[in-house]
Amino acid sequence: MTANISKKVLIISGPTATGKTSLAVKIAQKIKAELISADSRQVYRGMDIGTGKDHPKSIPIHLIDIINPNQSFSSAQFCRLAKAKIRQIHQKSKLPIIVGGTGYYIDSLINSPSTLDIKPHFLTRKILGLLPISVLQLIHQTINRRQYKLLNNSEKHNPHRLIRKLEIKFSRPKKIKYRSDYDYLHICLLAPVKTIYQRIDYRVRSRLDQGLLSEIKSLLKKYKWSDPGLNTLAYQEFKPYFIKKTKRNLRDSIKKWRHHEHGYARRQITWFKKRPEIHRFLINSTSFPSAPFALISKWYTDL
Repeated sequence: MTANISKKVLIISGPTATGKTSLAVKIAQKIKAELISADSRQVYRGMDIGTGKDHPKSIPIHLIDIINPNQSFSSAQFCRLAKAKIRQIHQKSKLPIIVGGTGYYIDSLINSPSTLDIKPHFLTRKILGLLPISVLQLIHQTINRRQYKLLNNSEKHNPHRLIRKLEIKFSRPKKIKYRSDYDYLHICLLAPVKTIYQRIDYRVRSRLDQGLLSEIKSLLKKYKWSDPGLNTLAYQEFKPYFIKKTKRNLRDSIKKWRHHEHGYARRQITWFKKRPEIHRFLINSTSFPSAPFALISKWYTDL
């Protein structure tokens, strides 16, 4: 019996290099489904190798290649675009599958916190608007370091976004209650940290072999290091090398890239482990991927 999918949304999340897209594609091949990317770096055009846009062409995946590297993009923009895509996919009687590791994007989509209803405080905005971006960043880190770490580069360098977050923080809202517009199933893929590090290191070598340095060289003909796209993982680490192309700078840039990817994965793990509604699966378990398939089948009767 086919499920009523008018509200159903499947989410496949987890830290980098855990095979989220691969699992999503396998599911989409079994049922009528389309993928929506929840990756804060894959929104940028021309940044293909560094962000890992090696998706199969047979399954549609939305919200990649939608802005240029010199443009900003926020979780609020993602939420608006993703909801529109979900409606379109539902209208085609297909299942939307959200796939990606940007937890802040996913939260903005499936949870509607009461803080969204906090009205603008114009005096606060006026005062904060006089401050440089570096001071806004420092204030945000000081009062809410955990949330600041989870912001993407566009949000960290967008004064309007930072001011709004500070405005919400200063308003001292009551305990946030979340509601969702969807009947969603949220699956998170995990692995031992050592395994994730190994997969990341393999991916780093692979993307260098695919021509990441040539991609960066091409991007620098149009964009600056300070642009939101280039000021992100897999790109920003190579700035010293492109300023002075020495073997040592290249070696240091690659090492720093691996280190930053490891740190990002740890933050992702922390983010997803704190969400009580998430169903977690170890990718190196003997029950994988049969266990998540069984859960999805029970939730979505057409699988």
